[in-house]
Amino acid sequence: MRNGLTSRAAIVALGGALVLCSSVASADVQHTIGKGHTIQAIANRYRVTPKSIIEANRLTERDVKRLKIGDVLTIPKVDPPKDAKSKDGKAKPGGKADAKPTTYAAKAKTPGVIHVKRAASTEEADLRIKDKSGKIAPTTLKSMEKIMRAAGGASHPIEARLVSLLGIVSNHFGSRKIEVISGFRPYTPTQYTQHSNHNHGKAIDFRVIGVPNEVVRDFCRTLKNVGCGYYPNSTFVHMDVRETSAFWIDYSKPGEPPRYNAADVDADEGTSDVHGGDARSSVNAAPTEPAPEPAPGSDPPNEDEPAPAAKPSDEE
Repeated sequence: MRNGLTSRAAIVALGGALVLCSSVASADVQHTIGKGHTIQAIANRYRVTPKSIIEANRLTERDVKRLKIGDVLTIPKVDPPKDAKSKDGKAKPGGKADAKPTTYAAKAKTPGVIHVKRAASTEEADLRIKDKSGKIAPTTLKSMEKIMRAAGGASHPIEARLVSLLGIVSNHFGSRKIEVISGFRPYTPTQYTQHSNHNHGKAIDFRVIGVPNEVVRDFCRTLKNVGCGYYPNSTFVHMDVRETSAFWIDYSKPGEPPRYNAADVDADEGTSDVHGGDARSSVNAAPTEPAPEPAPGSDPPNEDEPAPAAKPSDEE
């Protein structure tokens, strides 16, 4: 899209989203463009200059005009809150800068390639997302279909955009390995959601090795047209593709009925829908930091993309 790219910056197009990868310092953050966002507004939000964003992402004037919702920008050298600094500009011990959660974002070691592992077995695969034509590689889709098969062996074609989203997640977290807890699940009359995206190859329960689920959850919520489910008492984050973004929390434990954070949430499933084990004993399980349990309905909305009021349809 532009000339003069160096090894410090590369553009990887995944599922229609423009992922801008650059050298990520400890103070750099990744920002997903939402509705109404402009370079100036993003700069104001992070207290940096528009010029610094443009230079960090190697953007030309034409590139800036072509940015769209879902594109990811590196915001360079974001300072901690002023009240967390001492007079010499350094962060105070125990101040807000120390309390700020680690994003775990890192430059992708293998951009465009996802490293996946099936939690229920020893199967692993390194999959290149796109072929030379720029499309989702058919071999990748077949490999993901196998990795994401049901516990009983049944399989279903996997939605291409779901694979693209996993690629975005992989790139964001430095190409860490993605462990698949559950993918395709055949419909059963006892499942809690009668039209689950899991029944159509459009959903995955997963974790990113070495990254707390809360961090994975927060990043997934920045993605466009994605259903994100968080299960504080389980070991995975749910992600699905849908027409309008949605988020929910389920406080139930495996084997219990769902206990959602609010009534009429657009939940795709309950944690009890994970059949054949949740791989809780896996030695590769990512450490999950305990978080305070919010009151029902009190979870803050995503500031970039508000949760929808109406229930979106799973059926496409």
